[in-house]
Amino acid sequence: MSAVERLTRAILGLWTGLMLVFVLTPILTIVLFSFNSGRYYAFPLRGFTLRWYAALMDEGRIGTALASSLVIALAVMAAATVLGTLFAFFIARASAPFKGLMVAAGFLPLVVPVLVLAAGLQIAFVDLGLPLGYGTVILGHTIYATPFVTLMVAAQLLHYDTRLDDAARDLGATPAQTLRLVTLPILWPGIRSGALLAFLLSFNEWAIAFFNGRGFNSLPMLVYSLQRNGLPPTVLAYATLSTAVVLVIAVAILPVATGLIRGNR
Repeated sequence: MSAVERLTRAILGLWTGLMLVFVLTPILTIVLFSFNSGRYYAFPLRGFTLRWYAALMDEGRIGTALASSLVIALAVMAAATVLGTLFAFFIARASAPFKGLMVAAGFLPLVVPVLVLAAGLQIAFVDLGLPLGYGTVILGHTIYATPFVTLMVAAQLLHYDTRLDDAARDLGATPAQTLRLVTLPILWPGIRSGALLAFLLSFNEWAIAFFNGRGFNSLPMLVYSLQRNGLPPTVLAYATLSTAVVLVIAVAILPVATGLIRGNR
């Protein structure tokens, strides 16, 4: 390895480390102060305590809001996974007039700001006469999350070896059997990752739920209401727990995403 290459690697490593510090410092600060025995966010820390986590669990509204978020996220995960997988098949294998325009329209939720999407969905639901509630939030989250599932599945499907399907058909499998026994099992890592991502996006999404939900609080909506008069330490405890959940899901998705990237080279 030449001196120039060693210097380049050192500079890239240093820059990466600085970026990680910049990105992770706010998160680590939240985690640190969630265990602080004092109510104020200032150094030095007053001491170590778990009482904010206990207060979070004792908060009656937390349990109700958590149940609402889980119900919505699970429904969105199921709907977005099915729709996103079907859309991925359309992208990879279908032939249709104006296909490029249809694909671009399907990916619009990826590029439209979430607040704009939330406000637009509220106007559309009201004009259509749909009562705002669980149904409209699930529908809005599904529209928001489906393109992400499509990306995960399409990344595999566009590099799928169709000769595997041909071999199954030559061996006597019907199209339905080929799809169920050959195609979907091969695509399962991408489908699973898309489903987890859809769950995570819905569980942590605030704007669409705030604009289109009535009569209940999701967990992000409740946390937003709790911080209006100052950020209580229980919100930091919630943020820490949410970060832990995100980390677990990210660890589950990362191997599949890495494999997809390597497969596309």
